[in-house]
Amino acid sequence: MDEIGADSERAEDSQGFDLRWLGARISEEHWHFHRQLLQRYSIVLAPGELSRLHAEIKDGKAPLIERRRDGTVIYSVRIRSANERIYVLAAGLQIITAWPPNRKLNEKRRQIRNRTAEHGAVNTNLAM
Repeated sequence: MDEIGADSERAEDSQGFDLRWLGARISEEHWHFHRQLLQRYSIVLAPGELSRLHAEIKDGKAPLIERRRDGTVIYSVRIRSANERIYVLAAGLQIITAWPPNRKLNEKRRQIRNRTAEHGAVNTNLAM
């Protein structure tokens, strides 16, 4: 569990408000990501999940799925609270948006997963 409690059980008030959000906030620079995540995946992150997602990218634990010509990259990250895998567009360590899911990225992710299983160690720099 992280220090903010992203892995703690969800507690709601009588109106459905997630009480883990009391005292927490989303920074202005991350609003676009959160809006796109809701629109494209119907997911609202729990407090602390964006920090965990960012740490997985920074630590090289998130599989790099695609390098784009403009210098951005697409990572695959699991959202634990939703039990779903999403794609994240990033420039360096800066998260830009929740990338729309598509068949091509899903196939690349499977190929990377299979290659990783065959060779043991994860190397997120092997993206196709």
